Amino acid sequence: MQGSDTREQLRQVYQKDDPGQKMFIPAKPKVNPSEKDRLFRACAYCRVSTDSEEQLSSYELQQKHYRQLAQDHPNWDLKKIYADEGISGTSLKNRTAFNEMIEECRKGTYDLIVTKSVSRFARNLVDCISLVRMLKGLNPPVGVFFETDNLYTLAENTEFILSFLATIAQEESVKKREAMNWSLAQRFKDGKLLTPALLGYDRARDVTGRFIKYAPLVVNEKEAEIVRFIFDSYIAGWSLGNIADFLTDIGCSTKTGNTKWTEGGIRYILGNERYCGDVLTWKTFTSDLYEHKHRKNRQDRDQYLYKKRHEAIISTEKFEAAQVLMENRKHHVKGGLPKLHVIDEGIFQGFIPINHHWINDDPDIYYDISNSISRTSKTRSFSKRSFSAFNLDGYQVVRSQFTQVRYEGPSISVSGEKISFNTFCMRRFGTVGYIQLLLHPAERKIAIRPCKQKDIHSIRWRPDPEKKIYSKTISCPHFGSALYSIMGWNPEYTYRIRGVWAKRGAEQIIVFNFVNASPVVLMPGEGEQAKNKRIELCPEEWEDGFGEEFYEHVVDNGFYYLAPGSGWGSQSQSIPAPGIKQYTSTSDEELQQRMERLSNRGIESNGS
Repeated sequence: MQGSDTREQLRQVYQKDDPGQKMFIPAKPKVNPSEKDRLFRACAYCRVSTDSEEQLSSYELQQKHYRQLAQDHPNWDLKKIYADEGISGTSLKNRTAFNEMIEECRKGTYDLIVTKSVSRFARNLVDCISLVRMLKGLNPPVGVFFETDNLYTLAENTEFILSFLATIAQEESVKKREAMNWSLAQRFKDGKLLTPALLGYDRARDVTGRFIKYAPLVVNEKEAEIVRFIFDSYIAGWSLGNIADFLTDIGCSTKTGNTKWTEGGIRYILGNERYCGDVLTWKTFTSDLYEHKHRKNRQDRDQYLYKKRHEAIISTEKFEAAQVLMENRKHHVKGGLPKLHVIDEGIFQGFIPINHHWINDDPDIYYDISNSISRTSKTRSFSKRSFSAFNLDGYQVVRSQFTQVRYEGPSISVSGEKISFNTFCMRRFGTVGYIQLLLHPAERKIAIRPCKQKDIHSIRWRPDPEKKIYSKTISCPHFGSALYSIMGWNPEYTYRIRGVWAKRGAEQIIVFNFVNASPVVLMPGEGEQAKNKRIELCPEEWEDGFGEEFYEHVVDNGFYYLAPGSGWGSQSQSIPAPGIKQYTSTSDEELQQRMERLSNRGIESNGS
């Protein structure tokens, strides 16, 4: 009943005439850019999406069109025409003129923006709507007049139509991008490569002087001299900065005529496969249509590598050497080209001195180096009778893990990132300043031996014997990765290997047989007892025996069983691995000659 009374009261209020006086105040009429009674401070915006001659001609015609359009509208005070050349409309980034125009609108300079269509203004739906709303909210508001769409943003109910048109413009960009990607993929597949000229090369021309489409690059010998110097000096040990400074100082020009060289420009040249005659397609691609972000192509797009597409300036070997150096220096590894050496005699025959900084995680290269020499070591053969009057076949040498609760011999812990030597190793090599880390991939062994600082791949060990002894850790992420591949280890585990220290006369060595490696894990549980404590696991292959077969153990530890008085030859020097491609650098004399030629000629990279 109460609700019925309330409705009746409301009905009477609405039906009752207001006896008081009232005055009607009409709203301002909506602004119309064509009305003649108001002066608009106007600007125009035009854009072409490429910098081809045809499009630039269109760009000039657009500007002429807007000047004429302003003359046809006497109420437009056309103050400026903003134009961006060769810029995509899918992003506001890099649209310098457009962003300058918007900033002037914020300052209150204009009332009206005139442009051809929504697609000229912005092909990104979000950008288009947000900009129009922002301009509409200014005081005074700024309207945008899209000429071909006959749409004025300050008119009534325009946002729905604007959203529709902006969506169509955006989808047009998406379709154009798909069509362009398809076209590129087909041209790359068919070998129709539009290879731009770069330092050292020019595009081929016909007899009339016009560029020949899809033709291989032609060497520009004057510029090629600079390219050869850049590769030679870098491989000889120069830094990117040193090379850039030298070329700047002697007045060399880049391909674009700039005499200021940068590290980035030198890095680009060193990493460009076209200098050894090859062309790799689609090295980078635009991953985001709207932000125009470029990404390196890591098999995101189909690629083709065309070998010997044009005349090479740099040999393939020299190019590969530069890539190895760049990869090492990218990880802050100093030094020159890696030397691939192997020991060809003595008890370490077939062992490889390891450069633990070398950025290489391919295990095959270690097998190739070790196998590059023939096996003649005396420790590889023996007579069973020389050990005992009894036949010891079937007997095993028990693993120390099964007999020793507290182990006090040499051991290492290996992870994918580092190798750690225990204090026993440090004490035995207590007066050693430098050591070599040696690997035999087929025998699954690592060894260390004392060496001199000048020896190949020497590693600092204990330069100050007076200091307190601590365990030693060597960082080797890439070698560690190769080691795990060689052993087939689980990358989630750390492995501990017990070794053998031996000494004969002045010679001493420590050898670790990785066949006896055991995985190490954190102790399960909680509390102080389990905190950071590790335990060794028993590998599955140990379940069927107590250790190595006796005669296998003899072979693995052959240095114990050499005839009395005979030397190990443990200090035999390594040699370049036979048959393995070695990286070499240009001689100092040849590099100096290149420097003098460049300095004397005052060469300019544009060939003038």
